[in-house]
Amino acid sequence: MNRSIAYILLFLLLFGFNSNAQEIKTQKPYKFMYGLAWNAIDDDGRPFRELLRFRPRWNMLAFPTTLSLDYYYKDGMSFEGIMNFNRYKTSNLVNNDLNRAGLLFNIDANFKYSFSVLMEQPYVDPFVFAGLGYTRRPDPEFNNMFSPNIGAGINIMLNEDLGIQLRSAAKIAVHPVILKHDSNYLHHHFGIIYKMNAMPWNEDFSKKKYHWLFKNYRWKGNNM
Repeated sequence: MNRSIAYILLFLLLFGFNSNAQEIKTQKPYKFMYGLAWNAIDDDGRPFRELLRFRPRWNMLAFPTTLSLDYYYKDGMSFEGIMNFNRYKTSNLVNNDLNRAGLLFNIDANFKYSFSVLMEQPYVDPFVFAGLGYTRRPDPEFNNMFSPNIGAGINIMLNEDLGIQLRSAAKIAVHPVILKHDSNYLHHHFGIIYKMNAMPWNEDFSKKKYHWLFKNYRWKGNNM
């Protein structure tokens, strides 16, 4: 009888531990991530040359005009939507032309993968993304452009909730033309991000593998 009770207690203990572990694995580091950023467009017709020559190639405004929303799915994967406003100035180069001016609007939907889940730390979070976009710009030939997007970036977290994001994307036209270099452009972003329901950090994170993913666990003031 005592042995049977011991077996039952052992089974319940193991079952409870396994259930808790399974629940922990399904937790998310955040639910939604919001972003506000500056965006710069390099549309000089030579998208992979002189990438860091800001003038006269980068078109951007003095204030942030990008809004983004990221929904965390699981295991480093998330889905995001981005909306951008920008302006071409006659002093900036657009397809080797200095006489184009006007407002630009762009919207993108991307799938994103973050590598911090593999790096076992939440502080520096490099990521890659791919998706589809639409751009309306003051260009008579490529006024309405649809494109696949591919890019990379990094989040540098200042605390559990707030961080800085840098990212760049290549927009490759498939309409109204396909793969014509004059229609393609590069899109750069720099801004801030805020994570809703973010997982609190653990000061001893390196000794607790993947524990930053556990959404409902309070690191500070708790011991394993």
